[in-house]
Amino acid sequence: MNKIHSLLFVAATFVQTPHVEAAPTLHSSHDLQQGHVTSTIGTPGRIENVDRTIEIFVRETGSGDMLFDPDVVHIEHDTTIRFIVSNTGSLVHELVLGTFDEIEQRRQSFRRNPDLPHDVASAVKVPAGETAEIVWKFSSIMNLEYACLIPGHREAGMWGVIIVHDHLAPRSKS
Repeated sequence: MNKIHSLLFVAATFVQTPHVEAAPTLHSSHDLQQGHVTSTIGTPGRIENVDRTIEIFVRETGSGDMLFDPDVVHIEHDTTIRFIVSNTGSLVHELVLGTFDEIEQRRQSFRRNPDLPHDVASAVKVPAGETAEIVWKFSSIMNLEYACLIPGHREAGMWGVIIVHDHLAPRSKS
């Protein structure tokens, strides 16, 4: 499934699913300026509670595209996911989890100040050739985004969609 189809699915899900929670927002501009983002997308998980491991590869193409593979992830709510993020490219990249609004707010903030630290559990910076991980518990049914917010990277295609529902992904131990 490509990103266009995924976004159409996400839009249809919001229209057809009345129990989807509204997108949370940042609590204050001070939090954003300090690199502290609080959200109701879930909570940091514990490695001993991982229900599923998802590998995400960072790819750079010869034409200048920067991509996550996969760029769409389906997750069952109330599961703890271990994301293993492998940077196969030659540049430093990152993976930031958030609502669509949070990602856009953070993107604008990092554009103004690219040296802001990512001191939240829902983000990792991954140097070229290295691997990092995020362990996250998704407790709400909602649609989220993951993106690289280094200026120009998201615009080059480095973003993906997470769809958290009861009926889409089987719970499995990995």
